[in-house]
Amino acid sequence: MIKKITAVTAALIMAASMLCGCSKSDKKDSSSAAETTTAAESTAESAASDSSSENSELPVASLTIDGEKVDTSDLVMLTVDGRDVKFDEFRYYYFTAIQQLTQGYGTTLEQIASTEEGFKNLLERVVTNIKQDYVTYALCDENGITLSDEEIAANEESYNSYKENAGSDEAFNEALASSYMTDELFRDRIALAALYMKAESELLTNEGKYATSKEDFRTIVQDPETYACVRSILIPFCCKAEITDEEQSAAYDGYDLNGKYMAKSSAYEALSDEDKEKVKEEAKKLAEEVLDKINKGEDFEEMLTEYGWDPGMESNPQGYYMNHNTSFVQEFLDAAFKLSEGEVSPLVENASYGWFIIKRMPIDMDYVEENIDSMIVEYDTPAIEELYMTTMDSMEVKYSDIYNKLTAESIT
Repeated sequence: MIKKITAVTAALIMAASMLCGCSKSDKKDSSSAAETTTAAESTAESAASDSSSENSELPVASLTIDGEKVDTSDLVMLTVDGRDVKFDEFRYYYFTAIQQLTQGYGTTLEQIASTEEGFKNLLERVVTNIKQDYVTYALCDENGITLSDEEIAANEESYNSYKENAGSDEAFNEALASSYMTDELFRDRIALAALYMKAESELLTNEGKYATSKEDFRTIVQDPETYACVRSILIPFCCKAEITDEEQSAAYDGYDLNGKYMAKSSAYEALSDEDKEKVKEEAKKLAEEVLDKINKGEDFEEMLTEYGWDPGMESNPQGYYMNHNTSFVQEFLDAAFKLSEGEVSPLVENASYGWFIIKRMPIDMDYVEENIDSMIVEYDTPAIEELYMTTMDSMEVKYSDIYNKLTAESIT
């Protein structure tokens, strides 16, 4: 539910898919990854696959400070909000942060460590990721949320299932090592994910402590200054681009709206800057003609069906329900909230998409009732993210002497 707060669930899914994928994936396969929950699965499966390669060497945990190996048994690297972060856990977050930077920016540890500031920023990311996960502990401690005996037993069943899916104890341990995890840490990830889900259910949704109540939301959604429902006609820059690829041109009529948009977009991007401007002018002329027809009495929905390029209008026939924090381009949001119910906007241009013609629709309370839980989640997301950030900012971090001596060569 919280787009920017994904570390807990992503970590667990990474571990689960890594262990399940270990016995199923081909040894020669690898998967690309990005910073999303789904990508975490790909990353983990790739790691498991790589770890089973005959020539690969599993990472061996070690810590070197001032040229000397350090005994990491029960070594506390730092404390966050009064909770000890031992070496094995810190190491997991350390290599996770490196992986994030590698996948997001194409950088390596050597490049990161080439400047003092680069390594400092890496360590800051590590601590931020730890604090991000520890918000769950903080919220649960504050609100007396713990796992029941039944939930603890369910976690154990999950652990045993992951282990069984790995195929053997050896494969299980290899998969853990390839993801910089220990058996104890993996168990902790399962428990942390369970706590997160319980906190989300009891505090952040279902009329919990930090969630908007359904009664309040029914009032909020009917406030025209807070919520709007709109239908829109998108006339994209690319809609007048000519498709010159013969294969794509022959298949074009069989595409759905999204496929047609992608084909037009590809054709548009292949044009010179001068030709792009010509195509944009043609598209703008069409947008002006469509708006003129609507202003002269043509039915908005008929114009949308004939000229609209937004696939979302097909999948959301009731219209888009939005508040000021909804993820729409700012020009669209601003124009929508300026309209009165039943009013149609002038052309609204966005530099990435093209022109929108927006009509504000009435709020359908039957639709709201059918979707009230997901709408409350969407409405509450900014406040929940603020709660997370405030909680993180309030956490006290104490660093050990060992932590303060870390270099890029310290941890393997």
